[in-house]
Amino acid sequence: MIELKKKSKPQLLIDNGDAWTADLMTEFYQTNTISKTKQNRYSRTEIKEVLVEETNGKCAYCESKVTHIYPGDIEHIIPKSKFPRLTFTWNNLTFGCYWCNNKKRNFLDRANMMLNPYKDKTNEHIRAFGPIICHINSSQRGEITWRVLELNRPDLRDKRQKKIEELQVLIDKYNLTTNPTFKGLIEVEILDFIERTDYSFSLKQYFEDNKNAA
Repeated sequence: MIELKKKSKPQLLIDNGDAWTADLMTEFYQTNTISKTKQNRYSRTEIKEVLVEETNGKCAYCESKVTHIYPGDIEHIIPKSKFPRLTFTWNNLTFGCYWCNNKKRNFLDRANMMLNPYKDKTNEHIRAFGPIICHINSSQRGEITWRVLELNRPDLRDKRQKKIEELQVLIDKYNLTTNPTFKGLIEVEILDFIERTDYSFSLKQYFEDNKNAA
């Protein structure tokens, strides 16, 4: 889970978000229910496209490239079922894969919130050891995050390992060369690979742990 930066709010939400929220909350206060039609107004192409762009097409939680195999979901960081007022709040929306979305569902622990990739310094709570994600510094929030999302589920570990093996080829070249110019060029290639591919969090840590290894 890498740290993310929010892009500008889509014009559709600027124009309609407050009115949609007022309409939804009025119904909720009057009937204690919310119709799917009103609740799902956020599910628009204009909104999803910006979320896909700001996450580089990856799940905000596990960093799998979502659109390769699945359209992906607009995910509410704080569950809309618990806080319906946040249904159309731009800072509460992100892009997630089917598996993380369903693992997380309506989970909310107010005392130990799951990590928010837009607000938290994730590397202060979790760390990658090769393809494995663990919490650090006794971070309960980090542990809750990887356990609830099952960030070490077998398919994720296998996919991270394959990316690590691809990265290792570049790291070997980096470590073997003594030419500063060539070394710098390889590092640029490595950093570009880490940024654009799946599982950047794990790959970045792996590079830090293994560059210049004897």
